[in-house]
Amino acid sequence: MSLAAYLGLLGAWVLAITVPGPDTVQLIRLGARSRRSAVFAALGICTGNVLWPVVTMLGLAALIATFTWILTALYLFGGCFLMYMGQGAFRSGYADWRARAVLPAVSINDATSTSTAADGAQAAARAPLADFASWRLGLATNLSNPKALLFFGSVFAQFIPVDVSLLDRLLVLLLMTVVGVAWFCGFALAVAAGAEKIQRITPFIEMVAGVLFVVLGAFLAYEGVRILVGG
Repeated sequence: MSLAAYLGLLGAWVLAITVPGPDTVQLIRLGARSRRSAVFAALGICTGNVLWPVVTMLGLAALIATFTWILTALYLFGGCFLMYMGQGAFRSGYADWRARAVLPAVSINDATSTSTAADGAQAAARAPLADFASWRLGLATNLSNPKALLFFGSVFAQFIPVDVSLLDRLLVLLLMTVVGVAWFCGFALAVAAGAEKIQRITPFIEMVAGVLFVVLGAFLAYEGVRILVGG
């Protein structure tokens, strides 16, 4: 591969990962809870960003062109997962918002009881995820990300000729991995650093993220059904 090809691929890759999408939204959600959860989610996203180019180099585009049901399955699985994740995020944010909005009752005993219940609900809604759960959530978010599917299914394949050498493939993979880790982990740390400032709007971040995930998931599922019915 020529230097121009490397630079073109790098530019397209930087543009693809920096434009906000499900991965970014997920990191904002988790970063508002815990820096550790956000970083492990970022590593999960980067794991997905290693799998995507490997599968693409092995002939994902040609495979999809030959077996259209693979694309249908990807759309349906990604759409269903995003909708599932979206409703979970919305419910978590709503529970946190409701817990913060609970008004104390008239009596002292009732007020104490209500406050304790609200604190418990709020703590449950804002509890950080375990390391593996955060990594797995980041990976699943990336694998169901429509941006990733579109980029690796069309754009990325244009930069990798069929006869490109193994060394070039490894260099491309290394370059994309380094850039991806730097961006997503850096973004996760940046969000976590400002977590105290956004704690008050965390419930709304969760609910907005949930709505976005559901909308994106519905779009992917619709595309999958359309392809299935049309095919």
